Amino acid sequence: MKSRLPLAAALLLALVASGCATRNTSSGGKETTVLGGAVTVATASFQPPTPATVDTDTSKLIGKNGPSGGKVSILWGLITLRDY
Repeated sequence: MKSRLPLAAALLLALVASGCATRNTSSGGKETTVLGGAVTVATASFQPPTPATVDTDTSKLIGKNGPSGGKVSILWGLITLRDY
């Protein structure tokens, strides 16, 4: 039990110290990066995904009023969920 406490404290410190960043994209949307780039959320991002990602087009899974341009990249782009 004592060995888990330092591990949990180190993970919490890494989470807090990693920070986040927001920037405006060229398509007029916003891109927010948290956990040192482990998770990236973008709005109005109609950019094609990189070839080295597991790409999922959620507009085919959940049909609504058309594509929104939303994109979520997890694990530094290894997995990408997009709606366009």
